[in-house]
Amino acid sequence: MSVRKSKHLSTRKLMTYVMFAVAFLAPLSNIPQIHTLYSLRVTEGLSLSTWLMYVAFALVQLTYALINRIRPLIISNILWIFVELVMIYGIIVFGVQKAPPAYEQLLLINTIGKTLSGLAIICFSSAGALYAYELLEMEKALLHKQRRR
Repeated sequence: MSVRKSKHLSTRKLMTYVMFAVAFLAPLSNIPQIHTLYSLRVTEGLSLSTWLMYVAFALVQLTYALINRIRPLIISNILWIFVELVMIYGIIVFGVQKAPPAYEQLLLINTIGKTLSGLAIICFSSAGALYAYELLEMEKALLHKQRRR
């Protein structure tokens, strides 16, 4: 096995571990917001329709992941759906409430959660690109092997 191929495989393996970590950690980024929602019972600034769309999109991604057996995506989307349903429940139960002085803190937590979600998407995209690259390299090698025969 060449050094280049060995390095590529170890990069792929490392990225797989990173993706599993992100699959578990990214949904946990909303725990501070969930805690704030349920402890302060403030829904101002939280859009029910946005959270419903998050669930709808996560269901599509989960379906794709199940069909293609992409375990990190399956894990991540199940966890995201759970988090989103917890938020939706809180928004419905507490209704529209006026914000206390800690409202800006809630907005900051929300922004941090969205940023971490964006980072998770970047990680998934990177993993997909690495996988596509590997498939192309394998196809090239196979074509090269067939031409030699």
